[in-house]
Amino acid sequence: MDIRLGTTGFSDAARCLKRYEYRWVEKLVPKPRDVRPVLRRGVWIHRALQLHDEGQPWLEELDRMWSWAIEHGVDPEAASTMNVEVKELVEDYIAYWSGHEEAPGPWTTENTEVVVEWEVRPGVVLSATIDVLKKDARGRLWIWERKSTQDIPDSNWRTVDPQTMLQFMLARHMGLDISGIVFDYICTRPGRVPRVTQQGKLHQSDESMSTRGRYWARAEQQLRKAGQGDTYINLFRERIVADAQWFQRYVALRPDDNGFLTLKDVAQVLRHIKAAQDSGYYARSINVLDCRLFCPYGPLCMAEYQLGRKSEAQREEYLVLQTDDNWQMGRSG
Repeated sequence: MDIRLGTTGFSDAARCLKRYEYRWVEKLVPKPRDVRPVLRRGVWIHRALQLHDEGQPWLEELDRMWSWAIEHGVDPEAASTMNVEVKELVEDYIAYWSGHEEAPGPWTTENTEVVVEWEVRPGVVLSATIDVLKKDARGRLWIWERKSTQDIPDSNWRTVDPQTMLQFMLARHMGLDISGIVFDYICTRPGRVPRVTQQGKLHQSDESMSTRGRYWARAEQQLRKAGQGDTYINLFRERIVADAQWFQRYVALRPDDNGFLTLKDVAQVLRHIKAAQDSGYYARSINVLDCRLFCPYGPLCMAEYQLGRKSEAQREEYLVLQTDDNWQMGRSG
């Protein structure tokens, strides 16, 4: 059997071969209602900003994905709440970066959703999809990795992140002169409106909070209505408004030695996949936290582990991936 290993497949196989088998061999995907909200939010954010990068309207696409989610069993209230959340995040992202182009920018979009691949040997293909390729002010090409996350990782992770390193190595193998990676973070931690007391001042506990400009604007309207002057308002606007905590970019140069180690890791995972193919058994990597909280195949896996065979009842809770529609969660194009 041929092996086509993408960055997500590599991550799945490195974590648990059984998870890899469910997703990439048996093609099982959770029903839309069972997809973790964080994954749906990420798809929506990435798609909206991809269209923005391409100079295309994105609000209609966001509403299209929202409608698709509701039509496929996602709770309408939860989907609507996420629709508003993503719309506000994308609007704030665009507004923030329109006035904060930093060196080595300004940046121009070269391409989006760029597929790179390498047939390392007959029947074994490594592949990746780069979110965005952009050029800096000097015309150098950079991989942009857009990450929506509640907690922004530190510099150590950006140095070794295997997903972007694999993208980097595959792009270079295809002849793309990549200078490095730009990590484009969107923090999904909720912002909120500072509370205003009946005396027309901020609640004491909110005087040191951080929030985005859109939420401060609502509090400022209340403060002005209560008669507060510019001195007080300007003081707390400067203290509280911190959009930069939600939108951060970091440039990372990737050393060749790190890339070679990533390829060695991929080679080892490929050997494990090949051994599983040959034996017909994909081993489980049971972790009480990961299996229970983060693996979409946890209930199925545990049921089949207990039974010692396939559980047709549990498998009815999944779809067999036959079209991109289930995977793309309503994205068009």
